[in-house]
Amino acid sequence: MRLARPALAVFTWCALALAACGPATAASPDEPRGATNGRMFDLVSSKPDGSEWTLRLRGDSLWVAYSGQDGKDAKDLGPYTLSAKEARKVWDLIDAADLYELDEGEPDPEVGSVMLRLRDPTEDGDHETTTTHVPRDTDDEAVLDLADYLITLVERHAKVEPAF
Repeated sequence: MRLARPALAVFTWCALALAACGPATAASPDEPRGATNGRMFDLVSSKPDGSEWTLRLRGDSLWVAYSGQDGKDAKDLGPYTLSAKEARKVWDLIDAADLYELDEGEPDPEVGSVMLRLRDPTEDGDHETTTTHVPRDTDDEAVLDLADYLITLVERHAKVEPAF
């Protein structure tokens, strides 16, 4: 009888531990989700030669595409589901870039440019959207931190080395 109680206790603790290990993408109140009416972020990096990287983020879903010079060799690199930790970090970096406060900028055909677009739902069901263009050689640290982390995510999930 003495052995049954410790075994039952171990089994109960294991069952509770397994139940607590939900999916990595479980929603939390402060984590934006990929609902069609949720937050959305786009990054489109265009080089002077016409090549382009396109990334779209909704909640924990990251979609990546590439097109070569003048639109040739277009590749849909697929959607990827980010871990909760990755999603939280990238959205924190997007917020840190404070896109609503950046100048709209203009595309820069000489060095290329990166278009950043953020769409947030409003209380009345509409959306607030901001779009800004920064040159590819920007010195904005928050934008560079965001781009560096997005490169890391693309390398990790798409197994390619992006050059935006």
